[in-house]
Amino acid sequence: MHTSYFIRFLVLAIVGALLCIPIAAQTPNKLIVWKKEPGRGIKAAGTPGGQSNALAQFDDFEIEEILVEGKSIIIGQPFTASNDWLNAIKVRIKNVSQQKFQFIQITLSLPQIMGGPIIPVCFGCALADREKGIAPAEEVELQTVHSDKFYDWVKTSISAKTSLSNISTAQIERTLAILWDGTQLISDCVKTVNTQKPCPRDPP
Repeated sequence: MHTSYFIRFLVLAIVGALLCIPIAAQTPNKLIVWKKEPGRGIKAAGTPGGQSNALAQFDDFEIEEILVEGKSIIIGQPFTASNDWLNAIKVRIKNVSQQKFQFIQITLSLPQIMGGPIIPVCFGCALADREKGIAPAEEVELQTVHSDKFYDWVKTSISAKTSLSNISTAQIERTLAILWDGTQLISDCVKTVNTQKPCPRDPP
């Protein structure tokens, strides 16, 4: 009888102790941001020193949503994610023009480390997608390269300079689009449906 009471007391004590253990707060600490000065490295056509294939902003397609590990995020607003978040980024875009694209890639850089790896998020990296293209009014998902070999290279490149857990920011560096006729266009800015954090380009 005494043994039974002792066991019950011990179980209650253990449960109580576990309930008192503080749980670390899951604070948002990841960010996807625009460049601070988009267009500084490339000049749009029609401006002094401009490139013929450079645009001030892509307006023929727009970012509908960005997903990290399946969760919708807003450019410039902190969010919570695992250490492997760089391998789980999707950008849903819509072709709002009357022309067809065969390839769109948004390149992300890691501003916290110098000369770090770049993270391509693309539609058309796979041959089947490129052959299909993106028709007017169509929505597609740009995705990070799903290759263990590529991601292992990314992690190795980062670990040579810092811990993967220290990487909290990815910067939208440049966007490349290839039209159906093969014409290549580049820009640092992309039109977005969510106007809370538009690309900080100079007004036209």
